[in-house]
Amino acid sequence: MIRHLRRLTLAVAALAALLVAPAARADEVSWLASPVVWEATRRAALRAGLDDAPVRSLARRARAAAWLPTVSLHATRGLGANSTLVTSANDRLAIAESLSFDVRLSFDLDRLLFDGHEVTLLRLAAQRAEQRMALERAVIELLARREALRLRPVDPDAPPDVAVLVERARLEASLELLTGLSAVELLAAAVPTSAPARR
Repeated sequence: MIRHLRRLTLAVAALAALLVAPAARADEVSWLASPVVWEATRRAALRAGLDDAPVRSLARRARAAAWLPTVSLHATRGLGANSTLVTSANDRLAIAESLSFDVRLSFDLDRLLFDGHEVTLLRLAAQRAEQRMALERAVIELLARREALRLRPVDPDAPPDVAVLVERARLEASLELLTGLSAVELLAAAVPTSAPARR
């Protein structure tokens, strides 16, 4: 039985090598390879400002605001009059003035546990996540269409298909607008060990 398993394993390995060999040429990188998809979607989200860092920063700042005191300052001026019975010219009215200051610091320490702004931030994070997912789907769609053009059979004796060349340029320009990288730069950033050949 072990011998049969070894034979089966060798047969599966040989079949896999035969199937993968034509597609796995070292000079071409698939536009749908995981590193390319990951890099393209990551760059597009950063370029669109849809990364998570700003929302996390706002949440930290909302909670940290509990440590900021509310300062109130009150100043009062009081006039107190003491009068005496005027019996002579030397007698006078005595007036006493007072000035008082009241400084108060108050902290909202319950905001360390929950800040009312967090609900708004959660809504904002959910909206940004939806926008990011839509952007990632659009990038993957562009990558898939570009990969379909790369896998399209080419007759070396036929003249170049202008429609295919224009579509390829349009897809690469769209990806460049979304990611900020040209097609060659995107493939090189995703798979830095290879020098991709463009088709």
